[in-house]
Amino acid sequence: MELQGRWLDHVLENNPNKWAAAVFHQPVFAAAAGRDEKPVRDAWLPVFQRNDIDLVLMGHDHVYARGYVDSDATGTPGMTTGPVYTVAVSGPKYYELAPENESVWKRNGATEVVRAGHTSTFQGIKVTKNQLRYEAVVAAKWDDRSTTDKEVGEVLDAFTITKYDDGTKYVTEDGVAVPPRPGSGTEPRNGP
Repeated sequence: MELQGRWLDHVLENNPNKWAAAVFHQPVFAAAAGRDEKPVRDAWLPVFQRNDIDLVLMGHDHVYARGYVDSDATGTPGMTTGPVYTVAVSGPKYYELAPENESVWKRNGATEVVRAGHTSTFQGIKVTKNQLRYEAVVAAKWDDRSTTDKEVGEVLDAFTITKYDDGTKYVTEDGVAVPPRPGSGTEPRNGP
């Protein structure tokens, strides 16, 4: 894990691209009961935070969760500035969500914005020049224990990452205004 972390740090610090996303299996912040992938978090979380990666897509837990590291919060509710961490499941095998009072996220300085159990999703990600739009859509509820009232085909979770050419970045929930590009005085459109 440490060797991979050093490699990833090198790749990200020399990344010539505007957007950066990581996709891997075991989550930095587990959301299922009884899970905690501390070696992944210890090796990779500092790399993601230091390099301000945009999106981290993970699985393994057979639940849905999305959040951020608390130090990336802003004074505006629904707006953060750092990486977004997501855990998703797409098949019929589910695990139970960890009770909120036992949250690996909270114990490690992070906030779960959205969580859902017994709910399969697919993710739609649209990238334009200054925005990355993410939507998790309910794909299936294979049993009757889903923890969301969203129906199949409805959006379970959505947010927009806005990044300007100078590196300024905002992650906003739907309905939260995106601050204008520095020096422009105008706001980009946020969400659908």
